[in-house]
Amino acid sequence: MDTTMLTRLFALVLVIHCTGWVGSSAATRVSLVDNGYVDLVFAIGDAVPQNQSDIIIENIKKMVEDASPVLYVATGDRAYFKSVRILIPNSWKDVEANVSSWETFEKADVIVDTANPKYQDNPYTQQTRGCGEPGDKIHLTPEYVAHLDHNHQLYGKPGKVFVHEWAHYRYGVFNEYGTPDDDKYPLFYLKTSDNKLLPNLCTDLPPIFTLYDESKNSPNCRTDPATGLYDKNCRYRLDKLYKPVSSLMANHSLDSVVHFCDENMHVKEAKTAHNAMCGTDSVWKVIMRSPDFATDKNQPVDLDTMPTEFSIIRSKGPKRFVLVADVSDSMRISNRNVKLAEATRSWIKDDLPSGSKLGIVWFSSMAHVISELQVITDSKSRLEMMKKVPSQLFSATCIGCGLDLAVKMLTENEDEEKGGTIVLVTDGKSSPGYLTIADVEQDIIEAGIRIISVAFGNKANEDIEYLADLTDGKSYFIHDEDTSEALEQAFFGASTQQWNVQNSELKFKLLELRLEANKALGIEGSFNVDPSVGQNLKLTVFNLEKLTNLESMELMDPEGNVVTNVEQHGTTTASVTVPLAKIGRWNLKVKLSRAQSSLLLVTVTTQGRPDVKIPITTICKIPQGPDIKNAQHNHIRIHAEVRKGMSAVLGAKVKAFLVKPDGESEILDLMDNGTNADTFADDGVYSRYFTGATMKGRYTVKCQVVSNDDTLISQGFFGSASLQLHDNVFNGTDEGIPLTSFTRIASGGSFQVGIPVSSYDAYPPGDVRDLSVTLVNDTVTNVTVELKWTAPGDELDTGTVSRYELKYSEIVDDVINSNFDDESSVRKRRSVVKEDDLVAGSLEPIEAGSLQTATFRLTDVQPERPYYIALRAVDKADNAGQVSNLGVFFVSQKSALLIGNDFNMKLEGSSGFEARDIINVNQSGYHVTSLLVAAFGLILIACLCVALLMAIIKHVRAYSVYVSVPTSKNHDLP
Repeated sequence: MDTTMLTRLFALVLVIHCTGWVGSSAATRVSLVDNGYVDLVFAIGDAVPQNQSDIIIENIKKMVEDASPVLYVATGDRAYFKSVRILIPNSWKDVEANVSSWETFEKADVIVDTANPKYQDNPYTQQTRGCGEPGDKIHLTPEYVAHLDHNHQLYGKPGKVFVHEWAHYRYGVFNEYGTPDDDKYPLFYLKTSDNKLLPNLCTDLPPIFTLYDESKNSPNCRTDPATGLYDKNCRYRLDKLYKPVSSLMANHSLDSVVHFCDENMHVKEAKTAHNAMCGTDSVWKVIMRSPDFATDKNQPVDLDTMPTEFSIIRSKGPKRFVLVADVSDSMRISNRNVKLAEATRSWIKDDLPSGSKLGIVWFSSMAHVISELQVITDSKSRLEMMKKVPSQLFSATCIGCGLDLAVKMLTENEDEEKGGTIVLVTDGKSSPGYLTIADVEQDIIEAGIRIISVAFGNKANEDIEYLADLTDGKSYFIHDEDTSEALEQAFFGASTQQWNVQNSELKFKLLELRLEANKALGIEGSFNVDPSVGQNLKLTVFNLEKLTNLESMELMDPEGNVVTNVEQHGTTTASVTVPLAKIGRWNLKVKLSRAQSSLLLVTVTTQGRPDVKIPITTICKIPQGPDIKNAQHNHIRIHAEVRKGMSAVLGAKVKAFLVKPDGESEILDLMDNGTNADTFADDGVYSRYFTGATMKGRYTVKCQVVSNDDTLISQGFFGSASLQLHDNVFNGTDEGIPLTSFTRIASGGSFQVGIPVSSYDAYPPGDVRDLSVTLVNDTVTNVTVELKWTAPGDELDTGTVSRYELKYSEIVDDVINSNFDDESSVRKRRSVVKEDDLVAGSLEPIEAGSLQTATFRLTDVQPERPYYIALRAVDKADNAGQVSNLGVFFVSQKSALLIGNDFNMKLEGSSGFEARDIINVNQSGYHVTSLLVAAFGLILIACLCVALLMAIIKHVRAYSVYVSVPTSKNHDLP
């Protein structure tokens, strides 16, 4: 491994932290202390104009103050908001503010920033993890915050809106409502106990509502015979006198709603996102499992007042870095000290931006300040700093000593400057008897300092990943044998993971090629320069054993022009640079005069075009963070977020490349399909579980994104938006914008596994969350049900399971996870789907991530009632996964009588239909879902006609009387 790798590493650490981005799992420093949440951070984006500053800040305060008593009641007197920090843009010069320390826009809990293109000003929470796991951030728009009073009519009271989003973000719960045109989470569900169609809500009182057909502006709704649900055009309006008290995750816009649904209120059969993600656990049950409340933490207290302390902050002064370098004798191994010294000098010379401050501390048995914080302004200041880079080595290792001096350096002048970044580079553990990382940990946290850890070799202190995770930092690993040169790419690729940075500060990696040792005398490749990039396009060759080994290297533009101006960097690296590359397909060639005995690495990097404000970016990360204590109990996810500004990029091919502690590699195809590790489909977050953590040690990760003909920019949104119960304010478009060809390679850094999994059969099969009934054909003698689901893996979402178990019942409790194995007489109405019932498709498991279909003939179902069906996967070791979401099918009572024309309804393509299909009128509350038409027989035709006429007349009279009765008198109201 050459020194240029480390040069790149430090250069990209700088880019990352000059812009404030880090990629660890720790998305927040909020904690619940004595029932009060402290250190909640709101961050206002640079795009918000200063002329809105007063109203934005005032309304943030109002929203939080309104939310505190709502949260207090909703959590059973357990929590409120105690302190909030509001980070304002540096461009708001006239707003008085204190100096920020650790707070950044990218790490804020709540951002106030540009609207999502489709959902516009609707508040939402981005959630990319599972049930009970925290979300990424809450997103409010300037327009929403600036007009809280007006938006009250659209979104509900601000305090309740915020508590709704806070529950998503903090507790990892999901929406308890359906949405229009959503097959997965529809607007209505069939209630088992009385076989009625109700709004898809979790509520303590039966909904009182009226129906209407949106397409016809009619009070009549038709049902889909396959599911028994209303069709996609049916909508409902809750009665104004309807006053439930739950749930804040379903209908928080109602004034009466003040609680979350608990076990007594929870509607298990409702087809909501919460039920799909959390099984049959209620929102309240999930919240009580939160670390904030588990094990009897923060028990209910009586509070008369709940004051919230607000502080206005902004970043001030230059970005500050302290390099804390290990100069113990073990750094001689594999020339680590030489590589570190040369890389540091190159970083200072070429990549440290003017205006930054840099200090240097080295440590062995003790620590020394080599340079106090110095402003880097010109070539002279850079040269002076380069001369101070240490080269001597000493005995013993005192990591705590080096960190202690760096903390003191960054806290000497806290009135003017706060916080900073420590880049800690070490290859060993602290020697016995010396200051340790634990000794200075609290000082680092209190000072708001972020740690970037760089581990040389497998023996580096295991606590450095923990420290990086604790401070919202990131970890990187350098392998001595260079079997994992991906760390160099990790630092380089991390610069593409920025949102709020200037275009000139972004760096993008487009291509990486490897020429193995003792192979060919050259390498060729091609890549695309998309319209958002092309400035300072650079072809670089690393790990040259001698510069004379390089015979030639060139770049060819789309028009055939060749660039060959080779520039040498030190003794091992060379590059060719194009100041502004043309858009299109480029080719490269590298020729060697002799074969190398070590690997040759070739990369293509670039920056954003000067005229492009919003490039395509990729963030590669491990949500669990860099310090994974036990891989058996912590399902490791890999995420790649691909976006253009606030819009998701869909349809790309995304892969994750992992290198294990022994140097072996594993490649994962990341998916954005809403199954297994991926929380929501089509949100631009591509995910996969990593099940191969079978070794203790450090793993490195990088992600590659390649576009294709199906790749587009979504005009939709990612996350969980608040429901609008009274009006549909979502007026965007579902059509995406096609993208030209592009590639991105980004780093996820490294993570450390303390206790590995014992074998590749350590994990259960994955969950099925998208089971759906896609077709129901019924005859007099049997019912045929077609099911679809995404195949889970034998190990979470990897491999192929051994078998499926399918069961169905008219009682929802019979097929939920907790009762699936219950074979007692209580479950006597439950049926098991067997291979003999299969009439099409297959129950033979297929590769994880594939769409599976199977059609079954069921002979023991009864008409006019819903049935619930669920499945689970079982692996070869008989480990069972969680039970799937519930699929529902409805068996209707057929009639041979045509009565639809009497109601002026056109039944297109109907060959036989139900009275229920056409008699659902403007009903409130408990409405009739079917009216059975009697008077069949094989007797006289005259009798049949008379019976039919009487049934129609009776219905018309009932209808005319019904519509004249006010809703409030038609039902018992709370």
